[in-house]
Amino acid sequence: MRYTDTFAKELVEKMTLDQKVGAVLTLGFAGVVPKPYIYDFIEKYHCGGLRLSCDMRTFGSYVDPKSGKTVVDVERQTGIKYKQTAPTCTAGEYAAVLADLQMAARKRSLGIPLHFSFDQEGGSSADFCFGGVNIFPKPMGLTATGDKELTYKAALETARQSRAVGFNWVHSPVLDICSEPRNPEIYTRSYSDDPAVVADYAAETCRGLRDGGVIATGKHFPGRGHSCQDAHFGVPVIDVDRETMERRELRPYRALIAQGLLPSIMIAHSIFPAIDPDNIATVSRKVITGLLREELGFEGVITTDSMTMGAIATRYGVANACAMALAAGADLVLMKAENELVGETVDTIKAFVADGRLPIEELNDKVYRILALKHQYGLFEEPDAARDPEREVRDPAVKALAAEIARKSILVARDADKLLPLPTDKKILVVEQKVKEYNDMQWHSGILYEACMRQSRHVDYQETAYSYDDADKTAIMARARDYDLLVITSYFLRGKLSNREWLEGFLADCKTPAVIVTNTPFEEISIPKNARNVVITFATSPANVKATAEVLFGKCKAEGKMPVKNGISVSAEAMV
Repeated sequence: MRYTDTFAKELVEKMTLDQKVGAVLTLGFAGVVPKPYIYDFIEKYHCGGLRLSCDMRTFGSYVDPKSGKTVVDVERQTGIKYKQTAPTCTAGEYAAVLADLQMAARKRSLGIPLHFSFDQEGGSSADFCFGGVNIFPKPMGLTATGDKELTYKAALETARQSRAVGFNWVHSPVLDICSEPRNPEIYTRSYSDDPAVVADYAAETCRGLRDGGVIATGKHFPGRGHSCQDAHFGVPVIDVDRETMERRELRPYRALIAQGLLPSIMIAHSIFPAIDPDNIATVSRKVITGLLREELGFEGVITTDSMTMGAIATRYGVANACAMALAAGADLVLMKAENELVGETVDTIKAFVADGRLPIEELNDKVYRILALKHQYGLFEEPDAARDPEREVRDPAVKALAAEIARKSILVARDADKLLPLPTDKKILVVEQKVKEYNDMQWHSGILYEACMRQSRHVDYQETAYSYDDADKTAIMARARDYDLLVITSYFLRGKLSNREWLEGFLADCKTPAVIVTNTPFEEISIPKNARNVVITFATSPANVKATAEVLFGKCKAEGKMPVKNGISVSAEAMV
């Protein structure tokens, strides 16, 4: 390849093999207090960046919600016995943590800065979820507003808030087409089931992220919306013909690559028989080099998804899969386990270089692409001391934008019993799942109840686990008959079992009218089929929950439009 960035080219020429191997690694940092080995990742292993998981003390193993079995155990050697969340901190406090880590990186011989990558897709998929940050709906909620300009603004403000703290590489937007409503991993992380809509709204997200100074990452290439398997626990097979893939899965990628809006793309841990029936895309040269590089002409940075996920780790082994992905054409590997797998991964990649499975010329090209992108986005520049993360997250204009988007995304899908707006003189029980372990004043469990309580003094609360246990079911049945109305959340979260089927039986027997509040438009994963009254929030984050309560009690109008063709339908029976 031709090196056009002289600065990046000269850096590559100065680097040792160890530095080059480190440059293609994104390693994990869970929590807000760096352990000594995090500095080893930077100084000993020369890592190019860290993937930040701010709300957990340690990166967790993958446990299949259906079987309860640990699919991949990555919690070795942490010394952490209890699974509490990370300490609550302010945006400014976390910015200081990242600044200290960045300083350690800049003190390395070549002064190459770290990239700090994270998820910030909206709603509960937000690693930056503390310190008063303004969180917007998930992508499908943005589409529900019907306003692409608001999508741009949401991405711009997400980038501004995040960059002020130190985050600089986001694993968004999701370009998967939600063609399978039973998909337990993608659902509202997708913009739509329409490829043209996904391309249009994702383009606005990319523009907003770019203008806010954060590197965007389109995922999961070539597209894994058409599956019922979660790649965290098994291997999704996207068994569709090439013609269908061209019309559906590949359309957003072709459009955004042509517009120059994708600096980075993430590969799916899935098998695509139409392209390579034998290998997961992450380690497939046919997918990464043949399709993405050569056919689609993508010249940016290609990253893997987490290499500790069940789909990839159980088939190839973590360290081996990392090296295989690089040999297949990936530039960056995302390896989040904070244990001996780091050393094993480095040694395996070096072995691939030594025996020619990963030619040194290809490794040089990978390092160049990464450094050139960091240079393009200003990561080599000294931090702007004038950027105040506290001011960014508390900007009244941004809070107003979050409230506006929330209001315009919320959708009343059914009101068959004409319960809305809810009366303020009736006894109402809010049955609300415990959705957030992170515990600060802005975002914690019970915030829907608290928002409803501001509308009426006749509201009571029943907290449940995300997936009901027997005690939850008993409590709901025992208390329901004592109230005039019920508001019941039926949220869905990847990695958790849905309560939908139990709620269908409960609603069939319950004499108390109920409103179901859900975060997806899909009967297949979250909405009881016999639910007569349904409000869709598209997010369980603060702004959307507050707006939901206001919709329930008639303080504001729900303005959302159905963003998918395969969502909940209003049946004649439900309207009787």
